[in-house]
Amino acid sequence: MTLRTDGWSEVCLAGARSFEMASAHTGETYRILVRIPSEPPPEGGYPALWMLDGDASFPLVYGHTNHSIANLSPAGRDGACQDPGVVVAVGFPGGAPFDVDARARNYTPTPDSATGDAVSPAFGGAAGFLRFLAEELRGAIAGRLPLDPGRQTLFGFSYGGLFAVHAALGQPGAFQRYWAASPSLWFSDCLLLRRMRAAPPLVAGERLVLTVGRDEQYPPRSPGEARQLHLDRRAMVDAVTEAAVLIAAANPAVRTELVVAADHDHFDMLLHGARRAQRLAFEAP
Repeated sequence: MTLRTDGWSEVCLAGARSFEMASAHTGETYRILVRIPSEPPPEGGYPALWMLDGDASFPLVYGHTNHSIANLSPAGRDGACQDPGVVVAVGFPGGAPFDVDARARNYTPTPDSATGDAVSPAFGGAAGFLRFLAEELRGAIAGRLPLDPGRQTLFGFSYGGLFAVHAALGQPGAFQRYWAASPSLWFSDCLLLRRMRAAPPLVAGERLVLTVGRDEQYPPRSPGEARQLHLDRRAMVDAVTEAAVLIAAANPAVRTELVVAADHDHFDMLLHGARRAQRLAFEAP
């Protein structure tokens, strides 16, 4: 049997737009997906959720909007705005859910030792990419949609989670809230962790959520000797837990949360975070 596709058309998401944008800071071009709220902006502008790996993360947060946002106001399902903020998802040209090499270039800080990544050839563009987000892209979005500069949230997963931690410890005022899902803190011999151990890791913001799946280091069944050695080397649960403790101790004014999700592996944490990050972004301060 042959499935005929004549007369089919592309699927579109209501209220969503996309465009490509080149960056002077990185020399690269990015694919941007935006969810435009159906309601007028509040007096101070829209809060915004900025999501990395946009082609993977945007459909997840978009699909859960109605159910997870409806109860954010006392009006509940009958009166709450269904999409109270802007979602800006940043991907790469081509629309692949994960562009392995592009994310390695853009999401990682400059390594000072072996990266631990045997797949991608280039790393260390996080500083330029952060400037692209905070200066170039935010200005472009704000020129079309009024944004509340004090309610900006960053979500990243894996290498994107590493970038979220880097951003939280880096440029003051770029974001106020951060969700780092399974951050790859093993990168470059635990570069960011080593920095946190050497000096108090100061965070410019008000909330930071660090998550990791327990099965990323402690699977319920033996995955085989080679796989277990890999999990032990990366020590995801131990590393994320240590980072949360160090950050919380150095930043008593920042609400730092650690989530170790039982029965969750690495890729589980993308869906886990995408479903919850919009609540972090759009709930009242």
